[in-house]
Amino acid sequence: MNKNPVFAGSFYPEKADELTNLLNSYKHDGKIEYKSKAIIVPHAGIYYSGHAAMAGFQRLEICDNIFIIAPSHHDTFNNIALPSYSYFDTPLGSLEVNNRLIKEIAEKFPCVIANEFFDREHAIEVQLPFIQNILSPHNMSAIDFVKGLKKIGRKVRIIPVLVGKCDYRLISDLISTYWENSCFVISSDLSHYYTQQQCRQIDTYTATIIETGKLSHFQPQQACGIIGIMGLVDFANNNDCTMIRAMMYNSGDISGATDKVVGYGSWFLYTDTKNDYLEKFHSNYILDTARKSIEFAVNGQEFVPQDIPSVLTQYGASFITIKINDDLRGCMGSIYPTKPLILDIIDNAKNAAFQDPRFEPLTERELDHIQISVSILSSIERIAFKDERDLLSKIYPHGIIISDHDRRAVYLPVVWEQLPDKEVFLNSLKEKAGLPPNYFSKTFEAYKFDTLYLSE
Repeated sequence: MNKNPVFAGSFYPEKADELTNLLNSYKHDGKIEYKSKAIIVPHAGIYYSGHAAMAGFQRLEICDNIFIIAPSHHDTFNNIALPSYSYFDTPLGSLEVNNRLIKEIAEKFPCVIANEFFDREHAIEVQLPFIQNILSPHNMSAIDFVKGLKKIGRKVRIIPVLVGKCDYRLISDLISTYWENSCFVISSDLSHYYTQQQCRQIDTYTATIIETGKLSHFQPQQACGIIGIMGLVDFANNNDCTMIRAMMYNSGDISGATDKVVGYGSWFLYTDTKNDYLEKFHSNYILDTARKSIEFAVNGQEFVPQDIPSVLTQYGASFITIKINDDLRGCMGSIYPTKPLILDIIDNAKNAAFQDPRFEPLTERELDHIQISVSILSSIERIAFKDERDLLSKIYPHGIIISDHDRRAVYLPVVWEQLPDKEVFLNSLKEKAGLPPNYFSKTFEAYKFDTLYLSE
């Protein structure tokens, strides 16, 4: 039994050629450096959310089974719902449902099998044309065509899942159980019907939670598919993975209407840390940005970066160090993330060059002699300790922040190269904070962090 499309002609074009052309127009032409088995994508009308959705789907590593996990907008039920349809149809053709796997899921997880929950649900249907387009785009390069020949005979099936009232850990467990041979599409829009300014504030907060994995900060009004998002983020936390942003904007950016907007965002799961991702794929871009920020500023100009990788629009904290002949010429940075990382790098590069109170502002004649390094901080973690001896056992090889009342100082991990002895390191840090080297008190606090260190 086939499920017929309901939203063709409203949420997306009903003519196959028109739909394919629209989907292809949303594609990023540059190289996709990483493919992921799990993405978060929006499910509004693709005229509005299509750019963000395609940014996510282009990152999707297609597997034999594609789970589409979406909220139920019209029906109320407990746990999850699965269909008994054999196929889901769109103007681009039919996608087969893995009914065998659905029966297996029903034996392992609390759920209901009911087609009626899917009949009016756009959050599943809107994702299907994207999957079909990624599987077999009409416009295909010669290289992609040759790669496609190797997949002949491979059968890809979908597993539509609607989420009702349930704990997000049910979704996390579902992902864990079928991770090996499956990929996962988490369907969710972000905030609904706030002003554009409010939407941007709320969605930026939501994005930060997704990207840092701090599940306890989620609230239901942040996204309609919040349970699915939390399930994937929980899976990422449990498996030392990171959610990387692909794109984020809102309906007002498309329509121009700013009074009641809906937020759209896409993310993909990366099987390591964000800093590892930055090092592998964007280290040259980061160093080039820091240098150009200084070069433009020396000439009284503002550097405006182009083609910014979306991961650099995530909030982050950085330190920029400038040396000449291995001698320090300036170093300024941020301990806590207060702005998109790309802006933090630009601002701190200029601050290191012109605002470090220990040095005169950098001059144009020095530009050819400077060496720039960028340190990107991980999240800050407070160190629990009983006494100073206990603290000393926990500080290496991390960057360390100490504070006591109005006194505070920070050393980056690279300082261990100059001060390898733990006691010397800590005493020097105390002196940097304006404290005696033998100082210690009950109010003394310490925090640790790691960094991605990039150098020209």
